[in-house]
Amino acid sequence: MKRICIVSIILILAVQIQAQTLKKLNLQEAFELAIQHSKQLQIDSLKIQALDFKKKQAQNAMLPVVAINAGYTRLSDNIPDIIIAGGAFKIEQIVNQFNNRVTLQQPIFQGLRNWNTMKSLDQQKEAASFDKQKNLQDVKLSVVQAYYSLYKLQQAKILLDSNIAQTQTRVNDIIKFKDAGIVLNNDVMRAELQKTNLLVSKADVESAIDVMNYNMCVLLGIENTTKIEVENPDIVNEATASIQSMVSTSFHERAELKAQEFRSKAADYMVKASKSAYMPTINAVGNGMYNNPNQRMFPPEAKFKATWDIGVSLSWNIMQLYTARAIVGDAKNQKAQLEQVTSQIKDGIAMDVNANYEALNVALLKIDLANKAITQAKENKRILDNRFDAQVALLSDVLEADQLLLQAQTNLLNAQADVAIANYKLQRSLGTIK
Repeated sequence: MKRICIVSIILILAVQIQAQTLKKLNLQEAFELAIQHSKQLQIDSLKIQALDFKKKQAQNAMLPVVAINAGYTRLSDNIPDIIIAGGAFKIEQIVNQFNNRVTLQQPIFQGLRNWNTMKSLDQQKEAASFDKQKNLQDVKLSVVQAYYSLYKLQQAKILLDSNIAQTQTRVNDIIKFKDAGIVLNNDVMRAELQKTNLLVSKADVESAIDVMNYNMCVLLGIENTTKIEVENPDIVNEATASIQSMVSTSFHERAELKAQEFRSKAADYMVKASKSAYMPTINAVGNGMYNNPNQRMFPPEAKFKATWDIGVSLSWNIMQLYTARAIVGDAKNQKAQLEQVTSQIKDGIAMDVNANYEALNVALLKIDLANKAITQAKENKRILDNRFDAQVALLSDVLEADQLLLQAQTNLLNAQADVAIANYKLQRSLGTIK
């Protein structure tokens, strides 16, 4: 009795654990989990933060520079007296020298280099935010493909389980026919062979389910022991808009092109910043000295005395009027490369929209064909079953009919999932997965 109780408790715990690890998940919930745990989106956020730090560096370069210098020097005391007109002039030697200086340097004009750099960084930050939006859409598309791949496998397993049960029933019937002397033992072997093949296919599908389920758990950031149960794909209608209008929409909505627009503006500011090399640099400079002895005081005394000075300095490397052309040329070259990359992206987007539009139409067509094939396969199976029962059909034809129906059913569930994937790919190519 005690043993039975222990076994019962273990079974109850096992059921509870199984219930805890089963997670029903719709696609929107999968999107939310993937976005929360996406490493790529976290990296994108850090890139945006890095641009804030770079802008702060450019701002800091416009702040005054405050420097403190302090020093002590011990001089030798072997300086001879100065003889003037036959008389000796004794020099008071101050051998302990203390030099303390505070310097303040404020940039006044640097060719607007830092100002243009900050403007460029602002544009780069906007571009980085659209890069993040683009990667967010890619994360969603990855979820869609994994989600419906798992759906295909789970539905395939259900189909195989149903066909295995039907095949077992057929095997049992054929065994009865063999016992009655109606069919040969070879027919029993054929039926059992078909069941064995289905079991092999089921083992492959179950292994693929485990792999895809694990991958989904990693993608969503949940425990990898969780068993995910997905929902059926939504019904999708054929796209009615023309290719031209969809391409135009994608050019307006795609985050990649919006990012390129801001990168182009950033490149313009960098061209302006590079031209600062032609300009002089003007700084305001101030110094405060607290020295012992202070060389500005006469006669020098071994006392700390404070003095100061203030002024304006201009620095202009005239040779940069020639050498800076290479810097400006490089900045303009970067802008030209950016324009060509934008053109390439537009070409790629147009081809992507067209390919996904055609893929959606083909996937929808496959659903219609798969439904027709199922109707035909069911009728073919019904006829052959009746003929086999009447002993006017071969078992091989009946088993082939079973396989054709299974294939048609598999094609339908694959087509339904493929339509959903194609629809989301088309949404992605147009700019936004809803």
